[in-house]
Amino acid sequence: MKVPLIVTEPPPEFGELKTSPEFFTASGMDRDVTYVPGFSELRYARDAAILEVMRGKRRPQDVPTLPVNFRWARCQNKKGDPDNRKVIRHGNRGYRLVTKDLVGEGKLLPEIPAGARWGADGTLMQGDTVLMVADAAQVARNEFEKRARTASATRGAEAGFAAALEAVGGKPAAGAAPFITKDVGQRTRAELSPKTKAKET
Repeated sequence: MKVPLIVTEPPPEFGELKTSPEFFTASGMDRDVTYVPGFSELRYARDAAILEVMRGKRRPQDVPTLPVNFRWARCQNKKGDPDNRKVIRHGNRGYRLVTKDLVGEGKLLPEIPAGARWGADGTLMQGDTVLMVADAAQVARNEFEKRARTASATRGAEAGFAAALEAVGGKPAAGAAPFITKDVGQRTRAELSPKTKAKET
């Protein structure tokens, strides 16, 4: 014979928590201080697709790409005074300031993030940062140039090691010339939702 559970405590102040897939999503603005409506969901969907590729559930060519990239650029110094050095740096890389004409239904940004505000100059601010955006083609070019600079610096460092060794009269043994490698650590698995225990009866 089953004995019904006897409730001995009042319900929580705001009611019982009812979990759902949406509750555990990592793309929510309460978990991401850089959250941008619409764009953050696209990034999360891409990350989820890459995870499916790693698990063998999706083809790599089916992973979606992003149409633009948003970036919050710091526009003040530690004292709170205007400092646009990072805004200028991003501008030199093809980013432009997000203004009111880019926000609204059917536009680049459906709405402004919670807590953001419009600055006196018409830019979208959040704290000491301002929102900037760049098209996918420009961001891809930036990434290519960044990788090219890294590869060039790596080759330069390897050549420098060899030159320094020769300067002191040394020579690397066959197959033991100075080189740089990159070690990738083990993958870490993160669970989006905890396993729930079955209710006792």
